[in-house]
Amino acid sequence: MLLAGALAVVMVHRFWIAELSHVTGEAQWMWVTDQLERVSPTHGLFVANFSLPAPPREALLKVCGDREYVVYANGTPAACGWSRPGFRLDLYDIGHLLRQGDNVLAVEVRSPTPVGGVLLALDVAGVGANVVTSGRSFVLRRHFSLAAREPYDLPVPVLWGRPPRQPWGYPQIVSHPRTLDEVLVLDPVRLEQREGVALPRGGMRFELPEEVEGYLWLERGGDGEIYLATGREGDLDDAAARARAQAVVSSPGQRRWLDPMPRRLRSIWIFSRQPPTAVEIWPLPSELRSGAPGLVVENGVAVERTLWVRHFPPP
Repeated sequence: MLLAGALAVVMVHRFWIAELSHVTGEAQWMWVTDQLERVSPTHGLFVANFSLPAPPREALLKVCGDREYVVYANGTPAACGWSRPGFRLDLYDIGHLLRQGDNVLAVEVRSPTPVGGVLLALDVAGVGANVVTSGRSFVLRRHFSLAAREPYDLPVPVLWGRPPRQPWGYPQIVSHPRTLDEVLVLDPVRLEQREGVALPRGGMRFELPEEVEGYLWLERGGDGEIYLATGREGDLDDAAARARAQAVVSSPGQRRWLDPMPRRLRSIWIFSRQPPTAVEIWPLPSELRSGAPGLVVENGVAVERTLWVRHFPPP
């Protein structure tokens, strides 16, 4: 573990090595609620606005989200990940997504329970370290919008404080060579609603022409409850898929939802009252798979999240 951590730090661009002694500055763990008694899926969208004097040469995004996160830079999905096993501070260079003048950074966070937290900081070359940090510079948005400002934006409800903080401690630093937009370079595989197979007890199954490794985007048809299961080649057991389906945790008004872990997919099951508009898979080029954002790799194998996701089966 110590060797893996040392190698991860070495991967970071030399420009940032001097900053790692105090990585996240004044950034605080922030979250959606401190009402933790009632177990239910929880979601939030935190948004910050900032201005830059010029397009940056480099900009180092540092983020840890419990349990899942997706970061958008000026509306473009830039980074994604999940917190288990262990907590990681994921590092990405998002300089190519920032611009002179006004910029918007949004982080979507999800948890199968009310418990969670997100830590985020941004260094900008030529400006300084920790130019943007999680805390009071962000607002909470209860509906999904990547606009700079909305009339019903709220102050961050809960600040757990600066790290270390249990259960997260100080996350292990992991440098990623590419942002999400940089690995999504192949044409997507898209299946419209009419291409799904209706299931006898409700729900739909989508079958890809062949197994694909990549990111799943779900285009929702509405705001109702929705449950998702995926399968690989040869997995056509609808009953088993229904039993293992997990709740899709999203904000009201969110029509495109990303699974932050790239998977090998052949079958996709959706259980909901209102069927999805479409499912879309963004394939990973073979030469970029090992460096894809969102991956947690142990002994050369991507680790599944099933042991760390609370199970809410479809009703």
